[in-house]
Amino acid sequence: MKAGLLNKVERYYFLLAAILFVLLLSDSFAQNQKVSDLTKSINALENIIAGIKSENNGVRESAIYLAGEYRFIETENALIEQLKIEKESDIKVLIGLALYRMNSDKGMREIQILALSDSDSRVRRMSYAIYNEYLVNNNSSKTAGR
Repeated sequence: MKAGLLNKVERYYFLLAAILFVLLLSDSFAQNQKVSDLTKSINALENIIAGIKSENNGVRESAIYLAGEYRFIETENALIEQLKIEKESDIKVLIGLALYRMNSDKGMREIQILALSDSDSRVRRMSYAIYNEYLVNNNSSKTAGR
């Protein structure tokens, strides 16, 4: 009787494991959209820009990170506007990194100003480092093209 009960339990565990495997396998193929498809959607860009201007620090950080990570150049002006009014030093640095990843000339001019005039020494130091890295990369790419 115990052997029959153990056999049933083993079958249920095997069945449960098989069902979980199928569910997890099907879930891994759920995202079929490319990031480039998202940039074509006006709603997606509007949502990222709204996130950049959000009063919630976490939402703002996430939106700025996404804009930089995926190089949404359409968000450049919103990032520059936010940089001018941003009070959080960490977010200022994050905006600088996002503009750097976008290779934004306008953004780097603002970072240069930030490196010279911000009241927070950490923001000045990081902005200076970001701006210098931008100059090094642009000068080396220009000399490589000659």
